[in-house]
Amino acid sequence: MTKIAVIADIHSNLEAFKAVLDSIKKRGIKEIYCTGDIIGYGASPNECINLARKMKIKCVAGNHDFYVIAADDISWFTPAGQDALRWTHKKLTKANMNFLKKLPATRIEKGIYFVHGSPRDPLHEYIFPESDDWELKKFFGMAKKSRMLALGHSHIPFEKKVNGYLVFNPGSVGQPRDCDPRASYCILDTQTKKIEFCRVAYDISKAAEKIIKAKLPKSLAERLYLGR
Repeated sequence: MTKIAVIADIHSNLEAFKAVLDSIKKRGIKEIYCTGDIIGYGASPNECINLARKMKIKCVAGNHDFYVIAADDISWFTPAGQDALRWTHKKLTKANMNFLKKLPATRIEKGIYFVHGSPRDPLHEYIFPESDDWELKKFFGMAKKSRMLALGHSHIPFEKKVNGYLVFNPGSVGQPRDCDPRASYCILDTQTKKIEFCRVAYDISKAAEKIIKAKLPKSLAERLYLGR
């Protein structure tokens, strides 16, 4: 099959993650790739990692996945993000911590360069739909001859074609920021380079209640309803 599913930014939201996996299964897609941030913000970090491991999802590291390992040099995160990273660091099992430690910063498969931020800065750089084409062109010189670039980090779904190259972000599974609270992912045909963006409704209240019960910042629960 030439079609694969690409997901990103699950952020410990088990309810959204399960809904997306159910949707992918119904579409008959067997291969799933994740452009980072399995954990952070939400209240189900171990459950989400366990599910990603069970489903053999091919992942790269996101900034939350990377910094939760030490959870000390995190001053540049928002206060809510810092609270969630420290909480998650305490909750993760040893096996899941080791899983995150082994995640690569980038991976190339099927002619696609997978990275969380950008080839220039895999963990930190944000690429948005309005990013300039001339800037995106630079990335393909860094992407080891790949003609497709799959990103995460911004939580905003988009695709751009630049001189025959494809740059895309599937949007966020667990914390969308495009004012649509439904979980987001995409299906890519690796031969035609056609992308279908998919939105999936899930039990937001259940995910939000878990955040409140865990005594994580209330804002992390409230934003789920708003999609921002």
